[in-house]
Amino acid sequence: MTPLTLSLRQRKLVHYLQLQSAYTTGQELASQLQVSARTIRNDIAEINQILNGTGIRIASKRSEGYLLVSSNQDQLKELSRTSSSFLSRDERVRHIAFRLCLSDEPVNLYDLEDEMFISRTTLEHDLHALRADYILPAPHVKFHRHKNTVSFEPDERKRRAILNRLFTENWNYNAKGNAYYQYQYLDERVVNLIMQEVNYYMTRYNIMMEDINMVILDLAIAIMYYRVTSGRELTEPLEVQYQDSTAVHAVEDLLDSLEDKLSCHFPSIEREDIYLHVSCSRMLDAGKLNFATVEAFFEKDIIDLADTYIRRIADTYRLDFSDNEDFYITLLQYLRYLSLPVHYFNLVQTQSDIARSRLLIEFEIAFSIQSLALDFYGNYLDDTELLYLAFCISGALAYKNRTSPRLKTVIMCQLNLSSSWDLKHRILSKFKDYIDLSALLPVYVKDNYDFTKVDLIITTANKEITREPNCKTLLITPFLTQADQEKLENHIVKTQINRLYNTSLPSIQELFQEAFWHEKVVADDRFSVIEMLAKDFISRGYVSGNYLADILRRESILTFAFQPSIVLMYSLEPSTKTCLSIATLDHRIKWNSYKIRTVIMAAIRPEDITIVFRLINELYYEGFSPDETRFLKTREELIDFFQRFA
Repeated sequence: MTPLTLSLRQRKLVHYLQLQSAYTTGQELASQLQVSARTIRNDIAEINQILNGTGIRIASKRSEGYLLVSSNQDQLKELSRTSSSFLSRDERVRHIAFRLCLSDEPVNLYDLEDEMFISRTTLEHDLHALRADYILPAPHVKFHRHKNTVSFEPDERKRRAILNRLFTENWNYNAKGNAYYQYQYLDERVVNLIMQEVNYYMTRYNIMMEDINMVILDLAIAIMYYRVTSGRELTEPLEVQYQDSTAVHAVEDLLDSLEDKLSCHFPSIEREDIYLHVSCSRMLDAGKLNFATVEAFFEKDIIDLADTYIRRIADTYRLDFSDNEDFYITLLQYLRYLSLPVHYFNLVQTQSDIARSRLLIEFEIAFSIQSLALDFYGNYLDDTELLYLAFCISGALAYKNRTSPRLKTVIMCQLNLSSSWDLKHRILSKFKDYIDLSALLPVYVKDNYDFTKVDLIITTANKEITREPNCKTLLITPFLTQADQEKLENHIVKTQINRLYNTSLPSIQELFQEAFWHEKVVADDRFSVIEMLAKDFISRGYVSGNYLADILRRESILTFAFQPSIVLMYSLEPSTKTCLSIATLDHRIKWNSYKIRTVIMAAIRPEDITIVFRLINELYYEGFSPDETRFLKTREELIDFFQRFA
């Protein structure tokens, strides 16, 4: 079955029928698709002709309507996948990009409307999304529009780059083998042959690369094959040269072999792009990398960049990662990869704001590289590059937490000893890296036991154990349920975060009480609110004008809004006073798809810089959802709300 032989309207019709378990009248179908009953009859006749021989057809019954029937479940599953395409904006935008890459002539907008069965208004929105998704990002292809036609510039290399991205985005890493394409352009037999040959020659030359780069390599060669054999060869040499001799030899043998098997010829100018990709993608042998060998594998400027960044983290956040060799080697490889002419990062399938909410502090530390990145690479890191740096920081923090002093802990249980002993080993099996269990105690000794050197009491009795201020009591069941484990884990995480900032910092309650307040503000956009809050600090001379510029620059690179209701904004530009400015909005505004009611801005003295961690911890990691504040509009309401979690 060829997916693109059905028009979008026909796909919608099939998709609707697949969801029905009984006959559907032609009038109902016509109403759903906003066409005439005659158009429905014509479409069904054409669909049945296209599906002839597949075991799938649309049956019709007088006075009852139409029903999709199938004797081939595999084909029905395939039809289900293809018939639902183009039903989303992303699929339509990909289709437009695909058509523009393959077309030698400008594409008529009326043809696109007909193919995808959409209005001109919807198409205009899709073209706007096309600009954001495929025109503005690298490779920065030029987009031309003339009257009722659109086209990409005739740059073969750029068109191939976009085609590769289109296929790479649809690659299914979870499928048996590798299910990769949702377009008819690539033949599965050809791609499978290329994949086998690539794997063989990369292994033969001991070249290891990350999955994303292997996928891009497979697809680059497949796209090259189809473009060359259709007379669309590259004519301009590469502007950037970066060749690894082993990679060049591997590619030569690989492409020579494919020429024989595919009966084609890859000119030298075509091979240059494959040399470049393999040379930049080739991973270093991690087994040979350590503190003593880095100068043999990394350029001096990369080593200097890593050292400077690690010192900045230590100076700014009082976090010393300099003795963590594993982190150092990983950071060097990350920075080196960014410096290469070609580098790709696999998109994390988790929604980006969810990923960020799980790495809040790590993103903050990662973002502090930006001025160094601008000096070294000539640009700031984007959100995906920052995410992968945040992963590096997360690993370094996890190592630091595992090697930090464990929580001195006792168990107090009213049940017999065997129950306490079982609970002890259940807890240690999950948290032994973070908890030092020193005693199993009956509950009655609570009034006579010295808790001054105890960090944590785990008890099964629902009563007050001690009032020792530095000792936390957690109530759990004797069975260490999933909820109990989450309670312990949350406490450990909170303790680890608390270690990141100075205990002498002001509390959130203090900062809220002394903050500048703007209640029930009427605003249509975030920028007027940002300027109003920053003005509180600037007008009093706490910060320079660079403060607002830094806030706006940071917002443009990585928006502060990643959860509903509350936005916390800050800049590390030095302030003479640590304070907050807070605005509650009369009507919520849309900000990065979230409805925002409260905007909190922080100005921070250099010696109080870790207050950022406290703000993040208490505003985002506590036991409440920010969305619970969506109706709070006054100073008193917000202060009362946060006092509950003090």
